Amino acid sequence: MTLSKVKSICIILLAFLTIYQTGFLWFVNITNHNFLLNFFPFMHQVTVPDGVDRLVVPWRIIRSHGSGRFSAQYNNLSGERYGNIVLSHLLQNGRFVGTHPMSGLSNFLSYPAYIYEYAFPMEADWFTQGFNQRSTLLTARVTAPFRKVIIRPPVAGDSEAAVLFLCENGYIHEFAILPPEGFSYSITEESSVPYYIFEDFQFIRHGLVPFYGVQVSNPYTDDGSLLLDFVMGRVSGFFSNPAAILHSVGSDGDVWVYRDVNTVVRYYATNVLEYISYRAIDRSVASSFLNDYAAAVLFVERDTLVINDFYLADFREENGMHVFYFSYVVGDMPLIMAEGWSDQLSHPIIVTVDHGTVVRYRKIAFNFYIDERMPFSVNAEFRGASHAAANVILGYKISAQDINSLHWFLDGQAFPLQ
Repeated sequence: MTLSKVKSICIILLAFLTIYQTGFLWFVNITNHNFLLNFFPFMHQVTVPDGVDRLVVPWRIIRSHGSGRFSAQYNNLSGERYGNIVLSHLLQNGRFVGTHPMSGLSNFLSYPAYIYEYAFPMEADWFTQGFNQRSTLLTARVTAPFRKVIIRPPVAGDSEAAVLFLCENGYIHEFAILPPEGFSYSITEESSVPYYIFEDFQFIRHGLVPFYGVQVSNPYTDDGSLLLDFVMGRVSGFFSNPAAILHSVGSDGDVWVYRDVNTVVRYYATNVLEYISYRAIDRSVASSFLNDYAAAVLFVERDTLVINDFYLADFREENGMHVFYFSYVVGDMPLIMAEGWSDQLSHPIIVTVDHGTVVRYRKIAFNFYIDERMPFSVNAEFRGASHAAANVILGYKISAQDINSLHWFLDGQAFPLQ
C-alpha cells in the first residue's frame, strides 16, 4: 500500500471520528437525532456512572409457575441470568408489540415467567441506561413510570420471548425479543415451598411459611459497651485524614461527635449514625438523578459495616437535592421499619446527594443475621385486607433486639401474623 493511500485512509477515519464526536457532543441526550448511533449498532453503548447498574436490580423477583402459584426471591438477585440477558438484548433487538389494559394481565401470568418488581417508580430512560444502553425502544413507548416487568420465555409454537412493562397509568406495554442462543430458563415448582397468589394486582404470600429468627449485632460497640475511642476507629473511614479527627460527647451523653474541617459524624444513643459533609459543591452543572443515585449507592457500598443486602425503596427531590431511601433483606425476606419505629429514620439507610456529592448519610447501626438454630413456621393466610391497602408485604420487622416473628406490612404499618 502506497503512502498516499495510507494518508487517505487516515483522513477518512479522522473525518468519520470527527463527525461521530460532534454528533455525540451535540446529541448525547437526544439519541434519535444522531444518525451514526442508528446506523452502527456497536455505537449504541453508552458510558454511565459506576453504580447505576444497581438501579435495575429489582427489590425482588417473582417467578410465575403457570399454575396460579408464584414464588419469590429477595437475596442474590443480580445472579438471575436469563431475565437480565433477555432485558439487555431487548433494548437493542426487540420490537414493540402493542399496548393492553391492565385487566388482561391474568392471561400473561398463566405461563411460566419472571416478574421483576421495583419498590419505586422506574423511568424508561433510567432503565435503559442502567443496562448501559442508549436505545429509544422503551423511551418512545413507555412514557409512564412502572414498577413491574414481566419476562415470559417463549411459549409453545413461538420462538420469541414476551417482555411486559406494567405502567402506573394502568396500561401494559408489550415487547417481543428472540432470546440469544445458549440461554435457557428454569422455573420449577416445589409443592413444599411457600407460595404467593396474585390478588388485587399484588403478589401475596400464602401457605405455611418456614423461617428463622434474626439476631442483631452492633459493630460500633465493644462487647456491648459504647467506647469513644472504639467508635472513632469504626467511623474513621469517613474522614480523609483520621489523625485530624476531634471527638467529644454531648452534654447529656446522648450523642458522640467526631469532626474535622469538612466532615461531622454523629453517633446517637438511639443507635443511629449520621455523616454530614461541608465540602464545597459545584452547582454549575444541572443535577442528574442517575449521577446522584450512583454516588449514593457507591457511598453505601464503601461502608464496610453495612453487610446486609439492600435495595432502593424510595426517593424524593428536596431543595434541588435527591434523597434516597434504602431497605434491607435478610434470609430471603425483607427487613422493614414500621411507621413510628424511629424519629430519625423512616428507612434503615437514607442518603442525601447534592450534584453528585453525598452531603448527608444516616443509617441504623445494626447488622442482621439469620440464626438457623431458631427455626419457626407460621401460616401466612391473608384475606381481605389487601383491598384496602396499596402495598402488602410479608417480612421481618426491624427491632433493636432479635427478631423472631414475621409481620404483614400494609402501606408501612406492621401487623403480626395471627
